[in-house]
Amino acid sequence: MKKLFLSLALVASLAGLSSCGGDEPYVPEITQETITAPDLINSTITIANNSVNYIETATYGFNIEYTDMREATVEVVANNVKFDSHMPFPVSFAMDKIKTYKLNDDYVEFQASTVKFLKPGTDEENTRYKLTNVRGYIDKRNKVYTLDYTVNDTWRVLVCNSTISSRVENNLYKSTTELYYTYDIDIATMKAEVFIQNVQFNVGGASSPVLKKISIPNLDVVATSTGFELSGDNIIPNNYSGAELDIPTPMPPMTVTNYHGTLNIAEGTHSIFFNSMGGEHNNTSPLYLWSWKNVD
Repeated sequence: MKKLFLSLALVASLAGLSSCGGDEPYVPEITQETITAPDLINSTITIANNSVNYIETATYGFNIEYTDMREATVEVVANNVKFDSHMPFPVSFAMDKIKTYKLNDDYVEFQASTVKFLKPGTDEENTRYKLTNVRGYIDKRNKVYTLDYTVNDTWRVLVCNSTISSRVENNLYKSTTELYYTYDIDIATMKAEVFIQNVQFNVGGASSPVLKKISIPNLDVVATSTGFELSGDNIIPNNYSGAELDIPTPMPPMTVTNYHGTLNIAEGTHSIFFNSMGGEHNNTSPLYLWSWKNVD
């Protein structure tokens, strides 16, 4: 992508020089990119009484149109979405093109106060639905997609991946040395597994070795008005080894008790607490979801 950016910049500079000599004016080069994000959590929240109405997996796609990589528009395409559990059938739609306000080779951010709700595959507006307060973040490198929009001033829809990670130092996605967390959530079973990497436990004044990767499986998940609550008790965690940290070994001496935590998708934060080996572990930090929130 960087090579493409440089080549387009060179073309732009040459075209600018030729136009000074009376040739045809510079015409920007348009490029297209389509991103399908099929494995997403769609949690729909009723603002009026602050309760969760419906939660499901849905398919969202993003059509990005670049103008010489200096500016872009994003069209959001949604398939089989319900805003309310009482809807007799889901709807599919597209959002009218939204201008980006931040972009580079790796990510695109976009937002709009009002967006047209278009019938699938057309430019015809469906006036039954009004879309407002649309914000989105597309991280192409790490395949992280987040979307926040409101329908008819009633339903707030928060969309994110079913795998959610915390941020690390300098707002990076992952690290080989810094502590971070990754949550895998299964909406079908309402269960979750949390992976903790580069963690060190302190018990009775003593510190354990740094554990490169452990996981706590089979956590119960409850939907909330802003995301999810996770809980569990008497869970045997896994410790991972191997060059790719992909070989799990159950660790009964590290049995986890009194686990409770939250994922606040709306604010982009998480909290975690549990007891293990006579001590406790707790952390509250930003999630890698919204680039404009919780950034140092």
